[in-house]
Amino acid sequence: MNLTDEQKRMYDGEYGPGFQKAINMLIEYGEVWDAERLVNVHSAHTGLGGGDWLNEILEGVDQIRAFTTTHAGSVGSVQARRAMGVEEKYLQGGEEYEKQMLDLCVPKGFIPASTCTPYLVGNLPTAGRIFSWPGSSGIIISNSIFGARGNRDAMPASMVSAITGLTPDMLLLKKEQRYGEVLFKIEDLDMENLNEADYGAIGYYIGGVAETRNVVVEGIPQNVSFDKLKSFLTPQPVSGAVAVCHIVGVTPEAPTVEEALGHKQPEMIVKIGRKELREGWESLHTAEKNEVEVVSFGCPQLGISEMGKIARLLEGKKIASSVKFVVSTTDQVYILAKRMGYVEIIENAGGIIVTGICVMGFPYAQLETPATTGATNSAKAASYQARRGINIQYGSFEDCVNAAITGKWER
Repeated sequence: MNLTDEQKRMYDGEYGPGFQKAINMLIEYGEVWDAERLVNVHSAHTGLGGGDWLNEILEGVDQIRAFTTTHAGSVGSVQARRAMGVEEKYLQGGEEYEKQMLDLCVPKGFIPASTCTPYLVGNLPTAGRIFSWPGSSGIIISNSIFGARGNRDAMPASMVSAITGLTPDMLLLKKEQRYGEVLFKIEDLDMENLNEADYGAIGYYIGGVAETRNVVVEGIPQNVSFDKLKSFLTPQPVSGAVAVCHIVGVTPEAPTVEEALGHKQPEMIVKIGRKELREGWESLHTAEKNEVEVVSFGCPQLGISEMGKIARLLEGKKIASSVKFVVSTTDQVYILAKRMGYVEIIENAGGIIVTGICVMGFPYAQLETPATTGATNSAKAASYQARRGINIQYGSFEDCVNAAITGKWER
């Protein structure tokens, strides 16, 4: 690893033990992938877990060197889980731990956003800029919509990048490793009129086929909404391990199919039509009964337009008393939603709005009245919750809100 003079001083411990441990981790991480140097990180995002390790890695660190927001669950998760109806015994000690983490990290420069959507709260890496984030959804969105450059870093890697402002120059940071390998051609589908759950089902199918390979997709309208793109991209690293999906005409690096592929032939060409859409949907909808117990939105956390959609669907209506209806968003979006009247409409209908967490890990078994069936429009949440044995009802905003009102799943 070739280090600059400044990096050598960090390596030699001149800036304290925390910086020294952090850069050593980055060097070891990079050497696994034959990285020859460390490069500057323009955007970091990380969790505040790790217990004793977090205290050790921050020892002697006065100020972190990268602009850094914190991941969902970093702060406010206890309050959110209490609002969702989690039994108090599962929350004991949580608020004190959150306070300790904030007292440790905020003075050092961490921004306590507690979000899985940092791009919604001011941490937005632009084309060509380097980021180090955990959270597979944020990674694929930043690579594929914004054209920024980042790898599938875990929490420890993103933490040491936040501290040092550095990351190894490897993998998806290098142009030659970002080109598409599998080409998906969407045919015979009216993409203009498909809903967000349809986009999620297609994305889930694509991830399962692509596995770890870079993806190119042809056939998505250039004017597609950001919310649908978010639904489309988020499940690809769940059914597979996709970190970059070049959407032709949308991704900055993919003005044409040829440029997205690096002017090479793809390893595979896959056609996407009604059959593949149906296959993706069926792999996500696992429930065999129609009774609805929980409806959850917010994996990833919702933006203001999505909050508005739920409010419009619920206006003047009431959620069935047998249904727990939970919406997760960011603190910043919550403030906007409150100003626009969305919060009042959702809460008057019987809904619960939480911030600081993602509903991917919805605590079904820890509720005061445990549940085993959940409805959602998030393909990512559907997949992860099904793996925990939850019976999933998967569909659009309209499907899920209607189910919450009637207490029955109909599609």
